[in-house]
Amino acid sequence: MKGKLIILFGIDGSGKTTILKMLKNSGLNNTVCTSCLTNTIFEEELYRAERELNFSRTDIFSHEFKHVLHIGSVIYNVYNIVLPLLDSGKNVILDRYTICIKLFTDLFLSPSCNCLSKALECLPTPDIGIYFDVNIENAIHRIEKRCNRTGTLPHYSESRESLIRKKRGYEVMMSNENYPILKIDANQSINKVYASIAGTLKETCPYIYSDQIDI
Repeated sequence: MKGKLIILFGIDGSGKTTILKMLKNSGLNNTVCTSCLTNTIFEEELYRAERELNFSRTDIFSHEFKHVLHIGSVIYNVYNIVLPLLDSGKNVILDRYTICIKLFTDLFLSPSCNCLSKALECLPTPDIGIYFDVNIENAIHRIEKRCNRTGTLPHYSESRESLIRKKRGYEVMMSNENYPILKIDANQSINKVYASIAGTLKETCPYIYSDQIDI
């Protein structure tokens, strides 16, 4: 890979999506910002069938079945979208990569499904991971604000107990990842979090910001 693969991860309510939008709108040089939650082609087929055939997927399919579709969508997108970008020399900042999927598998699916994460081993190793470290109360407050703004209910994996389990899980899993991981204090204001990440990007990807000059 010629470009750099940078991943963002952390519990729900840590600010990943907001920061990704800010990075996307900041006009980074030679860089694409995207998420593993976009263009989920196999899941979209299920959602389309649900709408057209008027059934509820939760009444028919297990969480495990939907998770298999999600893993397939992520692998498809990385091979068909992310890898070509990296091979062309572009940097990719990716929200919710393999560590997030492995954590969800471990925490919320039956133990017999842990093998599903093995499929992710075919994907490229990130050049750097950025972990959004936030306390549970702040995360819950942000999730509540988002739900009030959008009129949607929290996902079952966004309960207080689930967030605690995720935070503990990430702390354990990070030590087993084979790429450098930077912890960012995500309890700060969003502008301070952005500034911290911008500094990391300047060190990791030369000339990613237009104000950088060759010295």
